Amino acid sequence: MSPAARVAMSCTVLVGTLLFLRLHSAGDPVPIRKPLDSFPTVLDGWQADQGTILDPAIVNFLQVTDYVMRRYVDGAGRSVWLYVGYWASQQKGAAQIHSPKNCLPAGGWEPVEASRLTIALPPPSAPMPVNRYLVQKDRDMQVVLYWFQARGRASASELAVKIALVRSAIAHQRTDGALVRVSSPVSGGGVQETTDRLVNFIRTLQPRLSDHLPD
Repeated sequence: MSPAARVAMSCTVLVGTLLFLRLHSAGDPVPIRKPLDSFPTVLDGWQADQGTILDPAIVNFLQVTDYVMRRYVDGAGRSVWLYVGYWASQQKGAAQIHSPKNCLPAGGWEPVEASRLTIALPPPSAPMPVNRYLVQKDRDMQVVLYWFQARGRASASELAVKIALVRSAIAHQRTDGALVRVSSPVSGGGVQETTDRLVNFIRTLQPRLSDHLPD
């Protein structure tokens, strides 16, 4: 499929999803299992040392049900920022997951590279696809990895997520979902070392998400 056809299909599915959710009830919001602010502050060798509370205007714009935004630091002083946002329902209105692909440029971060990775997780978990973005603002560069999670399944494809959302609304009366994003400034080790650090952090992080996000 050509890039133009892929974009056209994505737009068609997105418009169809929004129309479906606007015209149909998708059941009651699905409560989160545990508040995200109770997410562990120690993850193996990573220690949370800073948290961020979003401005109420931003929370209102995002229409997010719950979130956590923290910086974790390892023993060498290298940092990783974690953001998890959860939407209990994405029906009838503005309560929709906002993709970092759109939010990062709005914050002044310009994409330099975009790719997709598959991360091997400890058994019995299946390998997990994630989006990888290298972004830049002035002279600063960051590596950003993110994915979408719903009903215990992770996906890197926005198109697949929209299709699954409609199917879940019809079959299970559920439209809940989450966005998980990790990022880190590019350090002296370069882009690959920063990417590897984020991948290792995700391997520690992912098994603990099920304690908070609904299956």
